[in-house]
Amino acid sequence: MTRSFPRVLLGRFAVALAVSLPLVLGGVVFVNAFIDRKIGEIPRVKVKTAENTDPGQPANFLLIGSDTRAQVQTPEERAAFGDAGAGGGQRSDTLMVIHVDPAQKTGFLVSFPRDLAVNVPGLGQQKINAAFNTDSGGGPQRVVDTIQQDFNVPIHHYIEVDFQSFKGIVDAMGGVPVYIDAPSRDAHSGFEFIPFNFHPGCYTLDGSTALNYVRSRGMEQYIDGRWQTDPRGDLGRIDRQQTFMKRLATEAFRKSVNSLTTALDIADQTIPKLKADQALNSDDIKKLITSFRRVDPNDPNSLEMVTFPTVPGPSSRLGDILEAKQPDAEAVLARLRQFGPAPTQQNGPKPSEIRVRVFNGSGQSGQASKTGTELQQQGFVSAGVGNQPRVSATQVHYRTGSLDKARVVQSYLGGVGRLGEDKSIVQADVAVILGQDFKAVTPPPNAAPPDSTAAPAPSAPAAPATSTAPGAKGKAPAPPPDPTQC
Repeated sequence: MTRSFPRVLLGRFAVALAVSLPLVLGGVVFVNAFIDRKIGEIPRVKVKTAENTDPGQPANFLLIGSDTRAQVQTPEERAAFGDAGAGGGQRSDTLMVIHVDPAQKTGFLVSFPRDLAVNVPGLGQQKINAAFNTDSGGGPQRVVDTIQQDFNVPIHHYIEVDFQSFKGIVDAMGGVPVYIDAPSRDAHSGFEFIPFNFHPGCYTLDGSTALNYVRSRGMEQYIDGRWQTDPRGDLGRIDRQQTFMKRLATEAFRKSVNSLTTALDIADQTIPKLKADQALNSDDIKKLITSFRRVDPNDPNSLEMVTFPTVPGPSSRLGDILEAKQPDAEAVLARLRQFGPAPTQQNGPKPSEIRVRVFNGSGQSGQASKTGTELQQQGFVSAGVGNQPRVSATQVHYRTGSLDKARVVQSYLGGVGRLGEDKSIVQADVAVILGQDFKAVTPPPNAAPPDSTAAPAPSAPAAPATSTAPGAKGKAPAPPPDPTQC
């Protein structure tokens, strides 16, 4: 008996979720028989995980982006990533834990910085990415054991993707649009986006370019007439990965929701590119479906993503390390252990829950960068900076539903800032356009001590502004007129 397409479309929607360069997120529509067959084609990894037999119960998925060089093929890839003969073993380039709760229809993703010092079973204190190092007998099981023993967080399933798999997944989608607000480059990862007559906007990245983008730890952007390096290093990279993950999911859903053929093709090219534990089945995939089916990359609140809170650690034989920042870290771990809804906020949003983008319309060089840094020091999450045409009065724009957050930001601007809803804002809650009346960031008298632990995020839109960087190459394609289409 033939089943109606709308019924299949609405009843069998899925998010094929793994990680982009560490993440693989594809929103895919499918029928049960097809997805079961594709899941059966996933290469399996022998790893002992915590038991979780009830499809309706919450679960934690460990998502690993492997930095194996075994499939590095071109001279450009060897220059950026090294090759199989370079040694050093296989390590986890990215490590995330996703807590899914089908009953609550919520998901909570935590990224662990690769320089976080932990006690690796059998090795003692090491950076967390060393747990996967194949030279020392590491691998999936040691990573699972490290998370479970160090943090008392149960891991129910394991998913892995490597360089070539990530590229193939992105290319299977026909590329993924990313909002880029300034000419950007990273000589180490190989990412370079320096078009002539650049305009902020959404640009589609193919697999190779996307890989270089999400692997960048030393991203430079041409802002205020000079190249500026992202000081966040690995934390900045984590933020780009999380944003890209949302966009990959959205792009897959957009392309598959109106075409069963396209949906099946995406699933066919995506799912077998993963590696997973032996127990992963279609019921587990449905947990991801239920928890992540409403992902919106332009809404920071549609999928909760955080970076494990850290502080710089003391000098050691491991080099520069990070340590857990308490009590913030324990609060995050508690979320991974809990199987109910997150506690509700009683006193309105905190700065650490507000993503702010700052634009310079004051006419004073460097004002956006300076103000963005000062707001971040007060606990706000930076969503990037940029330039705007000169304005006399400071403006505080907010995305739909974020008026309460805009008022918190406004209270830190020293008595200036005209509030206004702005449906074009993406990847941020609030966008501040500094005017000539702005003097300095001034915390209100009742401001609590800064408690921000989240990683800053990449920028999102405002009115396009031309920015031509040294070494610009060619003409930038025109971005979509509506940045929310990104």
